[in-house]
Amino acid sequence: MPCLEVIMPETSTDVKKILSERLTQAFTESTGFSKEIFGIHYIEYEYNQTVSGGELSRGENRPYLHLKFYSPRLRRSVKQKVVKALTDSFVKCLGKPDWKPVIHLMEHPYDNVGVDGQLLSDAYEDCRKRKFYYDLPAD
Repeated sequence: MPCLEVIMPETSTDVKKILSERLTQAFTESTGFSKEIFGIHYIEYEYNQTVSGGELSRGENRPYLHLKFYSPRLRRSVKQKVVKALTDSFVKCLGKPDWKPVIHLMEHPYDNVGVDGQLLSDAYEDCRKRKFYYDLPAD
């Protein structure tokens, strides 16, 4: 099941609500997956809890922004779309053009994820048909 961890400075519930809507839309439009299978987890910090360039961040410069996107294996062209869409949504929602997050794509085979007490490869027919490590069609 695709999901996103968002590590960012503390922000209001209202901003997270809008950001969640935009990130979800970016996810669905760039991957073709439905929004019902996508989750987001916010990990927020105070400014004095991160370091950039050896300097403790106090909010004067660009903060530490990190997105971890967990998903099944994706074609390169889809990865390019999702990275651009998530970045654009993040920047536009926060209204800070220099707040561009680092995004890590954490791909997994279906045998490496458990849902409802089962491996994905056991829980869903589509996943069951795939090899543990599988080749993707060319872009």
